[in-house]
Amino acid sequence: MRRSCLLGLTLFLLLGLLAACGEAPDKENPRLPASEACLTGRVAAVEGAQLLVASLEEGAGESDVYAVSLGQCPVAYQDPDQGAIRPGDRIQVGYGGTVEETFPARLGEVTGILVEASGFDDLCALYLQVLEDLWATDPALNDGVAQLGLDLSQTRLSPAEQGAVGVALSWQRDCPVLTGTWEALADQGYIDRERVEWDDGLFLSLAEENPSGALTFTAQKWRSGTGAYWFTHCTARQNPSGHWDGYTVGGEAIS
Repeated sequence: MRRSCLLGLTLFLLLGLLAACGEAPDKENPRLPASEACLTGRVAAVEGAQLLVASLEEGAGESDVYAVSLGQCPVAYQDPDQGAIRPGDRIQVGYGGTVEETFPARLGEVTGILVEASGFDDLCALYLQVLEDLWATDPALNDGVAQLGLDLSQTRLSPAEQGAVGVALSWQRDCPVLTGTWEALADQGYIDRERVEWDDGLFLSLAEENPSGALTFTAQKWRSGTGAYWFTHCTARQNPSGHWDGYTVGGEAIS
């Protein structure tokens, strides 16, 4: 009997030790729960309990943008001092492997989110702020606008990040956003090339002057040949944590 009790006690202690060893890595090295699939992406925007995520997977294109509802989804942070998901965070999303065919697409059966401690870059948020400021400048150009055009092809944003900015802008302005160059939108019949105007639309664009170096850019909104506004020679600086500390406008122009 005594031997049996000692054996039982030993097994109990061993099980307790194994359980303790199993819990420690989760606290020190947070990770995703087991899931069928995993997406690595950049948070472009946070709208209430919904994330707008641009895929960082190899070969991701403009349509590889996902809406992820937080709900009761468990969130783990590699940085123990972080307590909320921010635009610019690099995250991993565990999900059931299915994707709802919407735009933005939705990941099915999200099992958890891991927020990485490195890789933060909120350039999407900075450019959304520039577009918001441009919208508020010379508001008469916005009258009667039912759709927006957006060209970010001359920026360092990836195609998926460009698509995510377009979706976020659509949410903000509550109207469709068509991505493409001025020429492409004219070829598709949205912009009247002969009259050089967009009757019910507004074309927005950002163009970096030095994509591989310091961030300098020009921002434009265009309605017609005689209705446009520019922020020129804009500059922004990124701090060591990856956050873009606002921007300055070097000059403004109007036509």
